[in-house]
Amino acid sequence: MVNASKHPNITLMTYSDIVQFTGVTGEFYVTVRKNPRYVDERKCTGCGLCTTKCPIRVPDSFNRGIGERSAIYIPFPQAVPKLAVMDKSVCIECKNCERICPAEAIAFDQEQELIELKIGAIVIATGWDEYPILQTNEYNYGIYPDVITQIELERLLSPIGPTGGHVHRISDGNTPKNIAMIQCVGSRSLRGNPYCSAVCCNVALKNAQLLKQEYPQTNITIFYIDIRTWDKGNEEYYRNIRGQNINFIKGKPGDIKLNDDGTMRLYFDTSLESDVVYIDFDLVILSTGIVPSRGTIELSEIMGLSKGPNGFLTEIHGCLKPVETKDNGIYICGCAAGPKNIPYSVTSALGAASKVATLLSNDILRQELIIAEVDDNLCVGCHRCEKVCDFDAITVNDDQIAVVDELKCKGCGACVTSCPARAIDLKYYRDSQLEEEIKGIADPFYSISNVSHEKIQN
Repeated sequence: MVNASKHPNITLMTYSDIVQFTGVTGEFYVTVRKNPRYVDERKCTGCGLCTTKCPIRVPDSFNRGIGERSAIYIPFPQAVPKLAVMDKSVCIECKNCERICPAEAIAFDQEQELIELKIGAIVIATGWDEYPILQTNEYNYGIYPDVITQIELERLLSPIGPTGGHVHRISDGNTPKNIAMIQCVGSRSLRGNPYCSAVCCNVALKNAQLLKQEYPQTNITIFYIDIRTWDKGNEEYYRNIRGQNINFIKGKPGDIKLNDDGTMRLYFDTSLESDVVYIDFDLVILSTGIVPSRGTIELSEIMGLSKGPNGFLTEIHGCLKPVETKDNGIYICGCAAGPKNIPYSVTSALGAASKVATLLSNDILRQELIIAEVDDNLCVGCHRCEKVCDFDAITVNDDQIAVVDELKCKGCGACVTSCPARAIDLKYYRDSQLEEEIKGIADPFYSISNVSHEKIQN
């Protein structure tokens, strides 16, 4: 991240949103809204002195609400660029930050700015969001303080996290002795997401190992439907974790109750024994699934990108064109297209970068000539072709005539078959051309049959 921020040909526009998108391949026009930080980026050195004098304390969103931050804050220690940002929704404008800032970087009068960019190609890497378990309160998450998610456990395990890397119960601060991990929360379920989130099993195994290293006497139990460690070396890693005195129970808990002593009782049906039993735990950790990020949803609407049934962006072909979209020059990578682990995300990012480099290295864009064309005299403006086009290449203008965007058209022919007036043809595959070819093929057979018929008569 630091290398990217220092590269002379890379401009980072953080704390910004895309609000408008137009154009075609090689000439995309993007309007970016740069939100006000209320901190001058050219002056701020990221020293963090302003954060120490702010009297306001609110839950820290980066640490998933565990711990606090001030109204003016640096998002996280490794933030790039390392600049302070002010949360005006909670700021009381006491001006302490302004008085103490040695660089005089505080700017209370800063306003949002709209920036117009001309872009040749676009890579969408909008990442993912955690399954919104707070909306469903599964396993009483949000009600019982000692029911947390794997992401929250990650923050507790981090040396720069709110607890300095030590895991404590949220309710009383004690070190947990019995820990449960529940897999597939929000995934592989008709009540949540039907798909597998791919990474949850490995995350649980990794965090269980870290807990065992820090607290060897802790009892850890992992409840699972299936352990899916499909990537290179992960099955061996799973076998190694199983040998570290970590319990694996094939079965998913159905209910959770809070005991009088503060522990939580998990009731579950063991798949192997077909019996309902229970175990008491001090800490319950939920392996929540991956869902499309807010940025993915917003960009799909602004840029008109196709989404699959699960809300992720769709590529042209999962095997042959895994990073290409229906619009030439727009590519997707990482979890924007679906759940992925880190190696797979890096691979798709390299693929997208390669596609962009290939496209922009040419001065001339080469376009397939087999594209749709409209006969204005026959078109009745019924909008059928516009509706069936998967590439948004056809629009009906104010004169009720279909117009084809030649750069977007892929020559699939869906519009040709849908037109009731036969007003659309594919270049080089026009109906008249095909009819003549059929006549040309049939002509010799027609002549031979006539000769044979005359011989028989004679």
